[in-house]
Amino acid sequence: MLHVLATQSGLPANVLLDLIAGNLKFTAEGDDKAGYKVSVQSLGSKAQQYFVSKEDGTYKVVTDGKEYSEAGNEALYLLHAGKESEARSLLDWMRDHVRKGGGDDPLEGPLLPRFWTVRDSGGQEAIELAAASLIATTPSAAPNIKGLIPTIHAAWEKAGSDQRRLDLGLLLASILSAVQDGPALKTVSSEILAKYPDSYVAIDLAGIADGLLKDWSDWKQMLDAHLVKHPDDEFLLRFKVKLAQAQGDFVLARATEQLLIDKAKASAGDYNNYAWTSLFDGKVDAESVKAAQQANMLGKNSSFAEMHTLACIYAYQGKTSEARELLLKAMTTVNLSEPNSEIWYGFGSIYEQYGVNDAAIEAYQKVNKPEGPIAPTGTYVLAQMRLKTLGGQ
Repeated sequence: MLHVLATQSGLPANVLLDLIAGNLKFTAEGDDKAGYKVSVQSLGSKAQQYFVSKEDGTYKVVTDGKEYSEAGNEALYLLHAGKESEARSLLDWMRDHVRKGGGDDPLEGPLLPRFWTVRDSGGQEAIELAAASLIATTPSAAPNIKGLIPTIHAAWEKAGSDQRRLDLGLLLASILSAVQDGPALKTVSSEILAKYPDSYVAIDLAGIADGLLKDWSDWKQMLDAHLVKHPDDEFLLRFKVKLAQAQGDFVLARATEQLLIDKAKASAGDYNNYAWTSLFDGKVDAESVKAAQQANMLGKNSSFAEMHTLACIYAYQGKTSEARELLLKAMTTVNLSEPNSEIWYGFGSIYEQYGVNDAAIEAYQKVNKPEGPIAPTGTYVLAQMRLKTLGGQ
């Protein structure tokens, strides 16, 4: 990141580092037993918050609070390492940063507020549930707490109140979704949907369960029933897009996205999705290009996802110079000094256009398989399709 910033500012990296380090301001509170809450402010930046722990005679940054799973994993580690007071301190620190959900959907929002309050006096199970609530919504990390499923399931079954059962059900459903246990998720999500039939969270969980079971008819029937009542609902239409993509029906996915566009309800993500899906069935036409360009403009030409999609569309069309330039700009937006999986896919597509298939295969092979569930429209899936076509598998 430092080298990227140096390039943008025109200053040598060592000079930039001196400027940043020389203007750092630190504040800290806590102790070795309970951990430290540290605030850091550097030149021209907002203050950053960190939780710092002492282990084996050294201090380590545990999390900045942005990746919930980091804090959840650490809280579990501290609990089982005999550092319960520090685990509680970390959960208190996170709870100060995490606010309850709001709006029309009673199931929206982070899970942590459902399981933890500052200075919570609950025992080991309370800490485990709070930590699990931080991890559960990160699909790549949730399998780490698969071993807690029996405990959470037992607590869910014997819950003494409707609210407690709902909270545990949402937590259990999130984990079951991540570990892709379709039958168990179906049971939990069906109960939640029955109590909250108009909740987007409940509808989505039920759809995920049907997707894991490949019960397309049940998923479609549920969505159609809601769309009959609310045909212009943008969230329901996006769920329909999700269903179409899961089935591999990219024509239907784009047709549904087109409805959002026609109703003037499309976001940058909708335009981007329209364009991206065209790469899966090779239907890159003028409308796909227009959608990718619109997504990029709505993203102020500074969003990695939108720039990446447009670059891949250009590469598919043989506009290799434009594609390469966009890929490099996309790297800058997220401070990448080296290509990541998405960028390697874009370069692989460019190499294909030049007929350098060996280089294309090598680039596609650098698209890493993601941890956790693999999205049907993920870059990894697209790379595997191209490798199969080129004989690189």
